[in-house]
Amino acid sequence: MKERQRAGTAIGILALGLFIFGTNPDPSAAQSGKDLEFGAFTDVRSSVGEFGELFKLIRSTLSHNKVTFPGRTGPVSGFAAGSAYPQIWLRDASTIIPASRFFYETPFLQSWIEEHLAYQRADGSLEDWIDSRGKADKNTTETDQETSAVRAAAQVTRLAGTAWLGKKIEGATVLSRLERALDSVLRLRFDKAHGLLTGAHTADWGDVDMNAPDQRAIYVDRTTHWTCDIYDQSQFYAAARDLAWMLSAGGQADQAAAWRERAGLIRKNADQWLWQKDKGFFRVHIHLDALKHDFDEEAMFAMGGNTEAMISGLASDDQCRRIIEAALTRQKQFSMSTISGALLPPYPQGFFKHPMMDQPFEYQNGGQWDWFGGKLIAAMFEHGFSRAAREKLIEIARKNIANKGLYEWDSPGGKGQGSAFYSGSAGSLGQALFEGYFGFKIAADSLALEPKPGADRVMAHVFIPAEGAFAAYDYQWDERAGLVTFRYNSNIPARGNIKLLLPWIRDAAAVEELKNIDVRRDGAKLVYQSARVNNDAFLTVETDFKDHTLTIKRGR
Repeated sequence: MKERQRAGTAIGILALGLFIFGTNPDPSAAQSGKDLEFGAFTDVRSSVGEFGELFKLIRSTLSHNKVTFPGRTGPVSGFAAGSAYPQIWLRDASTIIPASRFFYETPFLQSWIEEHLAYQRADGSLEDWIDSRGKADKNTTETDQETSAVRAAAQVTRLAGTAWLGKKIEGATVLSRLERALDSVLRLRFDKAHGLLTGAHTADWGDVDMNAPDQRAIYVDRTTHWTCDIYDQSQFYAAARDLAWMLSAGGQADQAAAWRERAGLIRKNADQWLWQKDKGFFRVHIHLDALKHDFDEEAMFAMGGNTEAMISGLASDDQCRRIIEAALTRQKQFSMSTISGALLPPYPQGFFKHPMMDQPFEYQNGGQWDWFGGKLIAAMFEHGFSRAAREKLIEIARKNIANKGLYEWDSPGGKGQGSAFYSGSAGSLGQALFEGYFGFKIAADSLALEPKPGADRVMAHVFIPAEGAFAAYDYQWDERAGLVTFRYNSNIPARGNIKLLLPWIRDAAAVEELKNIDVRRDGAKLVYQSARVNNDAFLTVETDFKDHTLTIKRGR
């Protein structure tokens, strides 16, 4: 539950109508002529019309929330969390990067992180939010502020390079401050008996304590019931691995190895204490005190924490498959309009004392949250459920088109609730769209194209301002001829892989369909690899990314 500022919400909703039905909010964002040559723009098109409308909603949400102000570290650029949340929140801003990187210059990726690090407390911990007035605060029920900062910094470093990590913020480098921040989590929020991170008893990833009926619900106090939840373990696992990668890039091999070891221990202990083999998903949390419930808390599917377990790599491939299957089942079981149901079943009526959560399917207690639903769909694309992921992304797009915007959360039937222009939704849905469906995997010196449109017609052109890099492709599937035509181009000089979802294979048992495929680049035969991942079949080739045309002919 963020600190709310409701002034201006009505104006924001009016503006959203102008963004969708009038002129583009950022004239530099779209180009009328679209091809596969270099261009400083991002534009993606699919024969699925809903994806085009979702793209517009993502762009308008980011544009609405763009903020700049003078800070302790100099000019600060970033994104507010939503119409009701004018501050820059660490967890939200980290989630935004998978979408914002395609439209905004380096300061919008880096400067807000630097400003947050300037507010670092003496114990190494970080605030939850900062604002243009120089104010800051922390929802102490959460344990994800520091992990969010590290994960954000790693995303930016992969795009813009490692030199930034050596920049000094009030006498200490970015990298050293990040390490102090993550170390503070181990010192301040660690349960030795289970070897896991701790947090207050909330709903999955939420920040509202079970006890208080007012704003006190976001702060730890003497009444707090402590737990170890799957969301915090997943966040820490990813952050520790990201920190290890950044330390290794900075030549600090011993420290990197230590953080990889800590990540491994968290993963091992999470598997021991939180994984439910009989149910196929992780527990929402375990209790660290004598608190008992008169309902079956272990039956609750915590979509947020389980999704982060998949995205972070904490969950194994088999666990990912079972989590995805559980998510698909729960959506049907509870008649949710999309797969974004956050906690199914929710806590019973009256369990949470705060009026925003005292009813089932309300706010974090079982509402629909695209903030995590988008990440879940990205994981589905990654783990062999591409066709189901496509359908679930269309469902979410239709819901948001009907709502005329990206909201903080939605009712089970799909009605928008809470803050309008919610940046977390834009970031997660951007990840599902750009990385999952369109398949762009871009870093400072590397590129992989892994599109999964299947039978859809797609043209896509993306640009990363932070590195001046572009990548583009034109994908077509001719079902009658059994032919995929894939033309692509980029200015990234490195070699990499193209991994294409084979559109003619829909049956998991159709092994013969992977044989006798004719693959050519610019007319010359090419060596390829094929593989099955759950319900998907892929063909992979290694290539440079100069202007080439790849053809894949279905075997007889």
